[in-house]
Amino acid sequence: MELMAQDPLYLLCIEPHFPGRLGSVADWLVRKRGYRCQFYCRSADPPEHWPPSVGKGMDVVRFEVGGAAREPGVHWRRLLERSLCYAQGCFEVLQARRPRPLDIVLGRSNGLGSTLFVPIFAPGVPVVNLFDYYYHAHAHDLAGEAGPQTPMEYFHWRRAANALELVDLENGVTPWVATRWQRDLFPPEYRDDFLVLFDGVDVRRVVHRTPGPRTVAGRAIPAGMRVVSFVARALERVRGFDRFLTLANRLVRACPEVLCVVAGGSPVTRGLDIEFFQKDYQAHALAQQPLADPERFWFLGSVAPPVVAELLSASDLHLYPSRPFPVSRSLVQAMAAGCVVLGWDHEPVREFLTHGVNGLLAPADDLDALERQALTVLKDLSGHRPLGEAAAETVRRHYAQDVTLPGLAGLFDRLLEGKG
Repeated sequence: MELMAQDPLYLLCIEPHFPGRLGSVADWLVRKRGYRCQFYCRSADPPEHWPPSVGKGMDVVRFEVGGAAREPGVHWRRLLERSLCYAQGCFEVLQARRPRPLDIVLGRSNGLGSTLFVPIFAPGVPVVNLFDYYYHAHAHDLAGEAGPQTPMEYFHWRRAANALELVDLENGVTPWVATRWQRDLFPPEYRDDFLVLFDGVDVRRVVHRTPGPRTVAGRAIPAGMRVVSFVARALERVRGFDRFLTLANRLVRACPEVLCVVAGGSPVTRGLDIEFFQKDYQAHALAQQPLADPERFWFLGSVAPPVVAELLSASDLHLYPSRPFPVSRSLVQAMAAGCVVLGWDHEPVREFLTHGVNGLLAPADDLDALERQALTVLKDLSGHRPLGEAAAETVRRHYAQDVTLPGLAGLFDRLLEGKG
C-alpha cells in the first residue's frame, strides 16, 4: 500500500558508520515513500558522500561509544565487545533524545549489535535487521587458505563469530538478507524467516559509456587503450586484489594497449583477514607481484562514488576476482554501467552473472582460462558489448532500487498492520 504524504512513517535507522549499507536504503524510503528518518551512527563519511535526503527528511545523529568501539582498529578477538559497546551507545542516545513516535527500526546485524537494546526503549516496535554473513568454521572467504602460520585462536573465533547474529535472531528481529546464497549460510531453522531482497543500486548515479575521449579522476585515457578496471572498498585478499594483480600483469604483458585502473584504499579493515588486518595489503601484494609495466597501472586510492561511476563508464573489462563472500556493490554497479564483467566462478557470483548471457565466468583456479577470456574481450570489444548491455538490463529489471525497495516498504507495512 502507498503511504499517505500527510502521515509518513517514522523510521529509526541504526548502523555504526554512515552512510554504510543502509544509508542509500533510508534515502530511498525518504525520497520515494515520504518517510521521516533518524539515522543513528557512531561515525560518518565526509558530507560529500552523504545521500541527498540528509536534512530533507533524514537527520544524522551520532552516538558515543566506549571500550573497544572507540578504538580505530579492533582485533578480531574483541569484536563481540565492540558490538556490545555499539549497542549500549545507541541505547544511551535513545534515552537522552527520546524520539517519538517510532514506527519501524531498521538495523544491520553484521556483528554490529546496534539494535540489540532498542526494544527495551521501544517495546513492541518492529525491528528489521539486514544480515550480511554467517561464518562457517572451514569454508568460504579465506578459511580454506589458512595455513600453519594462522593462530589457533583464529579458528576459535570463527566458531564464535556468529554470536551477535544468533542473539538478534533469537530476540525476535525480522531478518532480511540480500541474496539466497547469504540466507543459505544460516542454520536451517532460521532460513524460512528471512526476506531475501537485494537492497538495490541507485541507477541515477550510474554513468553510461558515451562515444569520444574518456577521463578518470581528471586523467585522460590515451586513445586506443583498453581499460581493465578493479574496484573495492579496500585492496585486500577477500576481494581478490592478489588475484587481480596476477591476471592484470599477464594482460599487460600480452597486450600493449591494456591500461589497468584500480579504485580502493588501505588498510585492510576486515577482521577475518587476520594476517593483514589493519595493514597495507596493497604494498605487500605489489612486493610479491611487481607490476609488469607501472606506467599502465593507475591506482586511484579511496575515491568518492562519482569517481567510481566515472571509472566504470570508461571500463572495457571489469574484473571481479572476489573469494566466496557476499557480492560487493561494486559488481552490481559495474553491471548497471554496462561493463563487460569477468568474474571468478563462485556460487555467490552465479546469483548475478550467467556465463555468456550477461557476463563471463571462469574457474578461480584456472588462470589460463581467465586470461583467454579476458584477451578475447579486449581484442573484440564491439563483439562483447551485448554482454554489457544484458548486464545493465539485468540490473534495471531486478536490482535497481525502484524495483527492490518497494518490497522492503511492503514488509514494513505488513509488520505495522500485524502490530495494529
